[in-house]
Amino acid sequence: MKLAAHGYTDGVYTGPPADAYYGIIQIQALVQGGRVTALKVLKYPNDRRTSVSINRQALPMLRDEAISAQSADVDIISGATLTSKAFIQSLGGALKKASS
Repeated sequence: MKLAAHGYTDGVYTGPPADAYYGIIQIQALVQGGRVTALKVLKYPNDRRTSVSINRQALPMLRDEAISAQSADVDIISGATLTSKAFIQSLGGALKKASS
């Protein structure tokens, strides 16, 4: 493991499960060269039609924005407030581990 200029240590980091009202969202971050290069959604609510519809749209947007920002400081998506907050909470936990 090496610490790069950005401040993240290379590795795979799993964030804590975060409550998204209808279920749990959990994010895993891959850090390479000190940068977040990929985010994987390990868990998300997918047992209700509304949850599936919201998550199908919101999670890729949140993922792309977080990778671009290199942080969990992303905008809340209108219509997916609870999903956004849970994503931010879980990713924030993962990136905190990567910063330690």
